[in-house]
Amino acid sequence: MKKLFFDEFKTMDSSIQNVLYKGLKFCFVLCLIATFSLSIYLTVHNPYSFYFGINIFSSALFFSVFFVICSIFVDTMKVHKND
Repeated sequence: MKKLFFDEFKTMDSSIQNVLYKGLKFCFVLCLIATFSLSIYLTVHNPYSFYFGINIFSSALFFSVFFVICSIFVDTMKVHKND
């Protein structure tokens, strides 16, 4: 099952793969910002930085799953269109 999942990404169109990787890099940067905000909360104990960090982290996780699912969907639609 895991091999089938990773083979789906290897056979993906290069333009879709490029958008996927750029989107995942963007989500990684958002996770780094959230981690920085949560580390500020540990030192300063500002509740706003805690809520900001948690919201940004959950948004980054949501966007990363969104990028993966949409890239698989678009690639599948592109393959079936060409058939």
